[in-house]
This record gives sequence, C-alpha cells and structure tokens, in this order.
Amino acid sequence: MTAPGPDPAAAAETAERGAMPRVAPPRAGLSAMAIAILAILAAAILFSILDARRRALTAPAVRPARADVIGAPQALPPLYIPPVSYDAGAPPPDLLQNVEPTPRTAQARPAPVPPQPAPPQPMPPQTYAPPPEPAPPPRTSNGAILVIDGSQPATDRVTASGESGAPADPRDAASARSRAGAMSNRSTTVPQGTLIPAVLETALNSTGSGYARALVQRDVHGFDGRRVLVPRGSRLIGEYRSDTSPGQKRAFVTWTRLIRPDGVTIAIGSPATDPVGVGGMRAKVNSHFFERFAGSILQSAMLIGGNIAARSAGDSVVIALPGALPGASVTTPATQIPPTLSVRQGTSISVFVARDLDFTGVEAAQ
Repeated sequence: MTAPGPDPAAAAETAERGAMPRVAPPRAGLSAMAIAILAILAAAILFSILDARRRALTAPAVRPARADVIGAPQALPPLYIPPVSYDAGAPPPDLLQNVEPTPRTAQARPAPVPPQPAPPQPMPPQTYAPPPEPAPPPRTSNGAILVIDGSQPATDRVTASGESGAPADPRDAASARSRAGAMSNRSTTVPQGTLIPAVLETALNSTGSGYARALVQRDVHGFDGRRVLVPRGSRLIGEYRSDTSPGQKRAFVTWTRLIRPDGVTIAIGSPATDPVGVGGMRAKVNSHFFERFAGSILQSAMLIGGNIAARSAGDSVVIALPGALPGASVTTPATQIPPTLSVRQGTSISVFVARDLDFTGVEAAQ
C-alpha cells in the first residue's frame, strides 16, 4: 500500500498563514508647493479683476456709453409755420403804436380843520366846611378817672386808685425797670421751679381723658431748707386729656392738688415732667398702623381686582387708578385715628412747681 499524499487543502492553508499581506501605496497627489502656487495665481487673478472694475467706476466719462446713446431722445425737427396770406383788395393792417399813458393828476385833498376847543366853563365857588367834632361818649360809671401826666416817664404813671398802670407801648414794657424785692416767709414757702420727685400710682391711657394719682418720694423743704413742707408720702392728684397728635411720644399731666399725710391740702397747678425735668412723661406709643392703612390696602385690592375682572383676555397690563371704582374712596382718613399713649404705674416722674407754694397759714397753726 502506498502512503497517502499530503492534503492539498492543508497545504494551501499553511501557505496562506505564512504569506504577508500586500498593501497598495497611495496615489501621489499635488504637493504643498503646487497648492501654494495655485492659490497665489487665483488671488492675483481675483485682484486684477476687482482692480479693473474699480478703475472703470472711478474713471471720468469722456464719451457716452452705447446704452446711453441708444436710449437718448433724438432732436426734434423745427416747427413749420405757414406764411400769412393777405387779400389784395383788403387794406393793410394797422400797426399798433406805443401809446404813452396819460399821467394822472393828483386830486387835492381838503386840509384838515383842527377842532376848536370848547369855551371854558366857570368853576363854581368851593366852600370849605370844617369836620364836626365828635361828641364825647357818655359816662356810664362813677369809678376813678385815669390821669396821665406827660411830664413823668411812662413807667411812673399812676392811676387815681393808687395802683401803677401798665405801659401801653410794648417798647416801654421792654425798657421798663424791674425792681427787686425780698421773698417773705422763706421757711414756709416752696419757691417756683422746684422739682418734686414722685412715682405714679395709677396707669395712664390717652384713649380717653381721666385723672391720675402719684406719691411723693422724698421730702421737699422750704426755701431756706429748715422745714419739710412736702413730706414723703404726700399724694398728688392730676388730670390728663386725650387730644394727642401724630408723632407725639410724651404724655402730659397737670397736677392740680397736693394732699399731705397730716391732711393739709394745697392747689399747685403744675405740670408733670420726667425725672430730669423734661416736659411730659415718656410713654409707650401705639400708632395704630394697621387701622390707619387698612382702608388704603382695601382700596388698592378693590382697584386691582376690578381691573383684572374687567380686562380682556389679550390685555397684559393692569392699571389701578384711585377713585376708579364707586365706593373705593370711602375709607377712614389716617388723621382720624390718633396715636394712643400709655404710661405704666410705678413710673418715676417729677412735678415742676409753676408758682410759689406758701404754707405759712398751716405751719403757724401747728
């Protein structure tokens, strides 16, 4: 038996495995130098074309273009006028001669006649009558008569009743002499301008008028400092009003009466101050902000809501004008709601003595 020969398929596969692939090289194109030369030539051609067009536009026109010559209108032939024929038997026409206009003669105007003045009228004689003297008013009282002596200064005028009269001229009042005098009952007099320290017993609220009460904190002595005229624990009675104004931050109380622990009472009529003497008492202020501006907010809401409800679908702008809706202006003015001032009890205050307080009568009895 003969050995089997090699398989041709296996031999072909082995040959294919050992063979290397052959790749065709790329075609040679234009080099970079050729591309640059072509670009330069194209640029030069384009530049020459544009330059020739520019020169043609800027060159002066020495002869008309062909299109202008073709479109230009031709010269019209002269107009033919037929000759005038005259009749042999008719007389020749008369030629018009220049006739000079006749000069106009100026009409004489009549000379204006000046108006003659009216003859003077005699003036009636005038008589001067002196004004009647006013009758003195009748005297209705039997009191003393005011006598003014012109030889004395205005500050020394004296009435018949013995009292010195006040100067009638404000300049005399400014230059009037103020005479000094000694204070009587110094030990039993609280002079004007004294500060009486106190503390509030009742709270204050300016919603309505009312009364207030306070207690004196320290003893107050007389002018010379020897006697205690307003002892500690004395009671003060006063009143306050509700007429507050916008921007007010202090409550004002007028103390009308002072009552001592021993039962002595006196009318003081003095205002309340803070502990350092500033007029009025510091208070808590309620400005009623929402109550004052609730009407304005409601009015704005009504205006905007009414305009939104009444506008068409294409409108994109809403304008709210005051008074555009009926009844929108019926609001409460801000000035009708005054601020409310409140002062708590226990607040330290002072009383500014507005006049001298004389305790001579009660101190002498004791």
